[in-house]
Amino acid sequence: MILKVLGQEVSVNSANTVANSVLVRVINTGAMAVLNIGSYANVTVSNTESVIIEKEATDTLTGANMVAAPIAYRY
Repeated sequence: MILKVLGQEVSVNSANTVANSVLVRVINTGAMAVLNIGSYANVTVSNTESVIIEKEATDTLTGANMVAAPIAYRY
């Protein structure tokens, strides 16, 4: 899959909307941790794993030792 990066990578150690993006690539740079998505969901992300999250623009992401970048699918 090819991704189009739409902005700078940011830390999500504290709640962040990641530029109000609806599609975000998240990378865990530390030990296994939980990524919280808004107040309604969470997923476990292994160390050095990357995941793509689709969310509402106003939803925040929070996860220890994680960074995220706004992206778009590119076909």
